[in-house]
Amino acid sequence: MMRAALSMAAALLVVAQASSTATAAAPPRIEQRQPTAEERDSFDDYFREKTAAEAHGAQPVLPLFAPAFDIERQRGKPWQVIARVDSAPRHSAVDLCRQIRSSFIYDAGAPKGRRWTESAQPPEWYVWLAKPATACTAARYTVLMDKTLPPADVVALLRQHRELLLRARLLFAGNSQCARQRALTFRLSALEPAAPTPGAPVMFGLVFSSDRDTVARVAVRKSRGEYTAWNVSCG
Repeated sequence: MMRAALSMAAALLVVAQASSTATAAAPPRIEQRQPTAEERDSFDDYFREKTAAEAHGAQPVLPLFAPAFDIERQRGKPWQVIARVDSAPRHSAVDLCRQIRSSFIYDAGAPKGRRWTESAQPPEWYVWLAKPATACTAARYTVLMDKTLPPADVVALLRQHRELLLRARLLFAGNSQCARQRALTFRLSALEPAAPTPGAPVMFGLVFSSDRDTVARVAVRKSRGEYTAWNVSCG
């Protein structure tokens, strides 16, 4: 009887130690919240003054949409408050619409009126195909674009990305990280430059996001105006 009780106690101790170790190894929980009235109002004032100053006396062009706030922290740490503003849609090139997203960061400890500054993150370009003879308007789905990419290639890749993904699925089977994602539903989320490979001096990267919160990158080779899915990587 005593031996059984000691064995049970030892087992419970092992379980408790394992649980304690798992808890200690778990990453800090990320907390999120909505902006306070003061944060929202102070950003509106800051951005209005910034836009007026950049207009140099002309009528300032205000964004079409309200700012989006991204506010989070690890438990026990200060809140990080970021506001993002999208510019009005406009033609970036023939057949291409563009919207620029700028980010601003909040410092609650700064003097009132100087709490917002531009983020160190450079503005992001979001693009989509334009409709013929139509002014650019906001689109439901946009693609993050590296602004160093030639606009003509961006237009071609936007038009061909579904076909390129279809061809790339044949490459998924040969990559252990991608094999299980072969049948997932993907949406193009970003266009970026890719490192050149021997015999393929011009390469582009197509970033696809899946409905399972995974990412697949398709390296595309350009040769004589044709685009070919070259290899894939997944995460």
